[in-house]
Amino acid sequence: MNQENLKGHENLPASSLEISTIKKIRWRLIPYLLLLYAIAYLDRTNISYAALQMNAELGINPAQFGMVASIFFIGYFFFEVPSNIALHKFGARKWIARILVTWGIVAVCTAFVTHVNHLYILRFLLGAAEAGFFPGIAFYLTFWFPRKHRAAAMATFFLAQILCTCLGAPLSGWIMDSIGAFNLAGWRWMILIEGVPAIILGFVTLFVLSDSPKEVKWLSASEKAWVVAELEEETRNSPAPEMRWWKILANRHVLYLAVTYVFIVMAIYGITFWMPTIIKGFKDHFSNTAIGFLVVIPTLVGAVAMLINGWHSDKTMERKWHVVTVILIGAVGMLLLALTTNTWLSMLWLCLIAIAAYGYIGVWWTIPTSFLTGLSAAVGLAAINSVGNLGGFFGPLLVGALVNASGTQRAGLLFLCGSFVVGALMLAAFRAPKKIG
Repeated sequence: MNQENLKGHENLPASSLEISTIKKIRWRLIPYLLLLYAIAYLDRTNISYAALQMNAELGINPAQFGMVASIFFIGYFFFEVPSNIALHKFGARKWIARILVTWGIVAVCTAFVTHVNHLYILRFLLGAAEAGFFPGIAFYLTFWFPRKHRAAAMATFFLAQILCTCLGAPLSGWIMDSIGAFNLAGWRWMILIEGVPAIILGFVTLFVLSDSPKEVKWLSASEKAWVVAELEEETRNSPAPEMRWWKILANRHVLYLAVTYVFIVMAIYGITFWMPTIIKGFKDHFSNTAIGFLVVIPTLVGAVAMLINGWHSDKTMERKWHVVTVILIGAVGMLLLALTTNTWLSMLWLCLIAIAAYGYIGVWWTIPTSFLTGLSAAVGLAAINSVGNLGGFFGPLLVGALVNASGTQRAGLLFLCGSFVVGALMLAAFRAPKKIG
C-alpha cells in the first residue's frame, strides 16, 4: 500500500484499518444479501407448508409430494454451472438481479396450478431460474472478504435461512389459516404473497450492489487499498494458472466435495421439506399457524450453532472438523427422532438436527474457497453446489417413497441419519489440495 493511499491514516495501525474496513463491508453487504437469500429460501421451501392444504386439494400422495419438493433440484443442477459462468462474465450485480426477477415470476405462477403435473413443471423451472444464486453470492463474497474473514461472513449471510424460517414459517401458516379471498385457498395466497418480493428486489439490486470494492464510494481510499491489496495478495499466492471451466468440473477434489455434499444436503432437505408434516403428525394436533411457530424452535437453536461454529472456526482457522462434528450431532438427532413418539422429546431431537442443518454451512464453503480462486472458484463452487444439491432431489423423494411404502416416517428418518453419517465420514477423509486457479 503506497503513502498516497494511506493519506490521513498514517498513524492508524493496520489492525484498526482492517477492523474498520471489514466492519463497513459487512454492514453494507450482508444485511441486503441476507434478505435476498431469505426470499430465495422461502420461495424454495414454502411448498412444505403449502402441502398441509395443497396435497388434499390436488389429491397429491406422499410419493408425488416427494417429487414436487425434489424436482426443483434437477432444474438447479442443469443450470447452476452455466449461470455462474454467466455471472463471472456479465458481473454479479446484473446477473443476481436477473435471477431474482425470473424466479419471482415462476414462484408467482405456482400459486395458480390445478394439477400435480403443473407443479412438477413449475418447480423444475423455479430451480432453473434460481440456479446460480447461492454459489454466485458465495463467489461474490470472495470479491470483498479476505479468506480469514470469510467463515464469519458466510455464517452471518446464512442467517437468512434462520430469518426465513423464524418469520416465514409462522407467516406462511398464518396466511394459510387466515386468507382465502377471491375463492383462492390459503396455500395459494401464501405462495403468491411470498413470490412477489423477489421480482421487486431484482430491480432494487441493480442500484444497491456493486461488483467490487474499487467501484464504491462508501469505502475510503485507504480502506479500498487495504482490501484490494489483501485480495490480490491471496490471488498471487495461488501457484496454479487459471484453468478452463471443463477442467475445473473434472477436478477430483471438486468432484469429491460435490459427492460429499450430496449426502449432507440429502439429509438436510429430506428433513426440511417434511418437517411441517412430521410436526403435524405428532400426537398433539396443531394448527398450521402453531406448526409454523414450532418450526422456529429448532431453527433458533441452529442459528446459535451456526454463529458459534463460524466464529470458532475463524478463531482457530480449522474448517473440516467443525463441519464433521455438527453433522454427526445431526445424525444422532435423526436417529433419536426415528425412535421417539413423545412430542416434546421429538422437538428436542429436531433441535439436534438443526445444529447440523445450520451449524455446518458457513464453515463448509470456506473449504473449497481455500483452494479455488478466480474462474475456478466461480465454476468450482457452482459445481459443488449443483451436484451436491442433487441430494435435495433424492432426500425428499426417497423419504416420500419410504413413507408411502411403509406408512411410517421411521424408515425415512433412519435413511437420512445414514446419509448424515456417510457425508461426515467422507469429509473427515478429505485432504485439501494446493490452490487451483
